[in-house]
Amino acid sequence: MSRLHRGFRIPLMTAVAGASLLWTCPPVRSGELEDVQRSVRGDVTAPRADDEEEPPRRRKRRDDHCDDSWSAHFSAVIGPPIFFALTAPWWGPAALIDDDYVLNASFPSAPYDDGHEGYLVFNHEGESWCKPFGLRYTSEFASDFSGLERVGGRLQLDTTSRFGIDTEWNSWSEDVRGGRETLWTGDANLIFRFAQSEHVQFYTGLGVNWLDGDDTDLGVNFTYGVDWFPTRPLVVRSVLDAGSIGDTGLLHSKTTIGVVYKHLELFTGYDVLRIGGTSLHGVMAGFTIWY
Repeated sequence: MSRLHRGFRIPLMTAVAGASLLWTCPPVRSGELEDVQRSVRGDVTAPRADDEEEPPRRRKRRDDHCDDSWSAHFSAVIGPPIFFALTAPWWGPAALIDDDYVLNASFPSAPYDDGHEGYLVFNHEGESWCKPFGLRYTSEFASDFSGLERVGGRLQLDTTSRFGIDTEWNSWSEDVRGGRETLWTGDANLIFRFAQSEHVQFYTGLGVNWLDGDDTDLGVNFTYGVDWFPTRPLVVRSVLDAGSIGDTGLLHSKTTIGVVYKHLELFTGYDVLRIGGTSLHGVMAGFTIWY
C-alpha cells in the first residue's frame, strides 16, 4: 500500500509542473504559423559575431594558479550534489516506487481491465489475457478560440522489455488575412520505461522532430513522460518534449486527464508548442483506443 501511495505523488507533481508551464504562455496572435516557419528557416536578424570587439587578453599572473586551485576544490565539492539533483528525474521515480528492475511487466488489453487496478500486471502467471506489449492510438482536437486549431494523432507502443516507440503528427490551421494557413508538425521517438509499477509508469527517449510547411525541416527531440492510473476509471498523462527544429529550438508540453471504459478513453487537457519565439497552444479534447 505504501508503494501505491508513493507512486501517486510523483506524477501529480509532474502534471502540476506541466500545467504551470502551459498557463504562463503568451496569447497567440494572428500569423503565428508564418512566424514559426520564419524561425525554423533562421529568418531572424541577429548581430554578427565578427562585428563584436574582441576583449583584450590579459596576462596570467601567479595568483591565477591559486584561483584555479580554489576553483577545482569548489567544483569537487559542489559538482556531485548538482549532478545528483540534475539526474534525479531519472533515478528518483524508480527509487520512490521500489522498481528494482527484477520483475517483468505484462500488459492487459486496457487500463483497469478484468478488475485489475492500474495498467501493468506483474503477477501474471496463468493470466491468458496479458500480452507482452501494449498499444494505444490517440486522436485529438485543440483550439485557442482565436482562429488557431490543431488536429493530431499519436501512436505509442510499449513492450515487456521496457523499450517502445512513440510518434505523433499534428495538422495546424490558422485564419489569416486572405485565407487560411496550414502547417504540419510531429516527432518519432525510441523510448525506454525507466520506472514502472501497477499505477504509474515513467519513460524517456530520443528521436526526431519534423515540420512541413513551405519547406520540410528536421531536428532532434528529447522526450520525458509519465502515465498515471490513480483509481478506476481515471487516467492522467503528461509529456515534455525539448529539442530543435531547423535553425531554432522547440519546447512542447501536454497534460491530459481522462476516463476510460473498456478500450476507450475520453480526455481533455492543455497543450503548448513553442518554436523559437512563437507559442501555439490551446485547450484540447480527444479519445484514446487501448489495445
